[in-house]
Amino acid sequence: MPVTIKHYSITQVNKHKMYFVYIIYDKYISWEFCMEILTRVFHKNSEKADKIANDIINEGEGLCGVYMLEIADSKATLVEELAKKEGYSMKCLVEEV
Repeated sequence: MPVTIKHYSITQVNKHKMYFVYIIYDKYISWEFCMEILTRVFHKNSEKADKIANDIINEGEGLCGVYMLEIADSKATLVEELAKKEGYSMKCLVEEV
């Protein structure tokens, strides 16, 4: 019995570009506020939030996640709005992967 081999063309799926979201250190940011933002906006558990908060304070920035552009922008905007409301000048950086 002959075997028929079918050739399938692989269609490139429209891949969305991904973006890093970083919180940039500001000497006025409190540890507690960093933890609140990381758990509330980025849905990090306390262990991951603690590591990222350490990076923010000790390294000058902390990687909060990788998202599609619309989500990355909305999270960065939300962080900056919440910070402003609390009297902080916390900034986020959105950078293409």
